[in-house]
Amino acid sequence: MTSAPTYLGALQAFHAYEANCEAIPMNDKGIDIESLRRNLKRLHRTGIIPKFYYTVATFQNPSGETIPVELRKELLEIASEYDFLIIEDDPYGDLIFEGDQIPPIKSFDTKGRVIYISTFSKILAPGFRLAWVIASEDIINKFALTKQSMDLCSNVFTQHVAYEYISGGYLDRQVEQIKKLYRHKRDVMIKALEEYFPKGAKWTVPHGGMFLWVTLPKHINTRLMFKRAVAKKVAYVVGDAFYSDGSNYNSMRLNFSYSDDDVIREGIRRIAEAIKEEMAISYEKEPYFVEGV
Repeated sequence: MTSAPTYLGALQAFHAYEANCEAIPMNDKGIDIESLRRNLKRLHRTGIIPKFYYTVATFQNPSGETIPVELRKELLEIASEYDFLIIEDDPYGDLIFEGDQIPPIKSFDTKGRVIYISTFSKILAPGFRLAWVIASEDIINKFALTKQSMDLCSNVFTQHVAYEYISGGYLDRQVEQIKKLYRHKRDVMIKALEEYFPKGAKWTVPHGGMFLWVTLPKHINTRLMFKRAVAKKVAYVVGDAFYSDGSNYNSMRLNFSYSDDDVIREGIRRIAEAIKEEMAISYEKEPYFVEGV
């Protein structure tokens, strides 16, 4: 099971192993608990027992939403009730720039039901592919055996680099700088969205992380609009890429962490132009899907 939307890299990994992904709708709290319960009851009636629930619970990729503490605890209770694991992917939890830091789901886990994974690639250096896992001993042992068959072991040099960076106190100082920078870049993007995007467009305002999620009127197909945007030399990630069933064509993910202020503003202006041009076309008169055909 995964949220919908969810991290496309995870979906690609699941699909590579031909997993059946059950998509659980999200809401502005990061998870629709009642929908999860309904889907679990339906699956159990048909004899399907889910193996795990995958979630980016904090500053989610792609939406930027965060699951509040009370729902994290409830999710863990549901996992115990229906006997499935939770894979908590937490690359962005330290990148908080508003409010109090929320404890991971793993911190409430007393039964070894949560597999917590994170990475240095978002807090030390982009492309620094060194990660860690916190899980029960049995699960860690299975991970180690599987990893050995894939790449023998993690790069020892990068592990030494990470160790020296952490032990020297550099990482904590760097994270504080990143948080200030990303908050500023988020604010620049939000202001540009408010200035340039047309009426009918909506977006999340994340309190941390690197992404925000834009939802356009239903008759706008962001995958078809992508060519129009690229022609203006600007790009985004189409929303349907983050859905296991390829649905939700009227959304997109935007990243504010990399580009400088002027590029962010100009990029948003160009995307807004593409949206306005797309909205000028009457898709309601010529729908993409005709019932009965």
